[in-house]
Amino acid sequence: MRRIRIFLLLLLAFPAQSFGAEAQNAFREGVKYYQAGKYKEALGAFNRALKAAPKSDEAYNNRGLAYFKLGQSDNAIKDYDEALKLNPKLTDAYFNLGNAHMAQKQYEHAVKDFDEVIKLDAHALRAHRQRGLAHLALKQFDKAIGDLNQAQKMDAKDVEIYYNRGFAYRRLGKNELAVQDYSEALKLEPKNAETYNNRANAYSLLGKYDDAVKDYDEALKLDVKNAKIYANRGVIRARQGKTDDAQKDFKKAVELDPSLKDKVDALLAPGKR
Repeated sequence: MRRIRIFLLLLLAFPAQSFGAEAQNAFREGVKYYQAGKYKEALGAFNRALKAAPKSDEAYNNRGLAYFKLGQSDNAIKDYDEALKLNPKLTDAYFNLGNAHMAQKQYEHAVKDFDEVIKLDAHALRAHRQRGLAHLALKQFDKAIGDLNQAQKMDAKDVEIYYNRGFAYRRLGKNELAVQDYSEALKLEPKNAETYNNRANAYSLLGKYDDAVKDYDEALKLDVKNAKIYANRGVIRARQGKTDDAQKDFKKAVELDPSLKDKVDALLAPGKR
């Protein structure tokens, strides 16, 4: 449950006015198909656009997006690279390249891609946010917080900023700040069981067991079959001396997820509560 959430945002380019009629028509058709979620058809249309305009950086960028949506990230990366050879200042291609590297868990490459976006546009919210997520995946928590702080200044209503920054604060042991961020995330997205669980974890590390149990209760109202939340609540109830309630939680956790049995048995061993 204690994990980051990575959302991949993709940027679609629109046709240049310098295109010939054939390329313009194929490009617009590709955009239309892409926006409708018809990625195979979009791929075909962008192929036709590139046949008519083989030096189109926008068409390579957009074909890369279609490949990416079809699960062909290697082909997507090749197309983004080609777009950048044609236009080294195409921020959309750098951004999409970063997301493709994120999807392949090549986070160091992704950081470099988002660096290029930010060099070209220091106020690029999406790039700061995505670079922050890449830093988070690399366990570079201070850098992640710096980027997410910048992203927050530009969009204070982005729930993912608060959620992921809360995760970074948690990993740095700054649990009061983690609680603050998870609380902001819950204001924006009040029915997220994972955020309640994570805030409860932060509360528990602060010794605020009553607050932790309340959050686990809320999380289980939203995700009643989540075994790990039952196990987490069981740990805190055991620390509160509520042995019977803790036993019930541990039993439910194992019932829902038998793979937790060894961990639960270890928690129940003498001296572990």
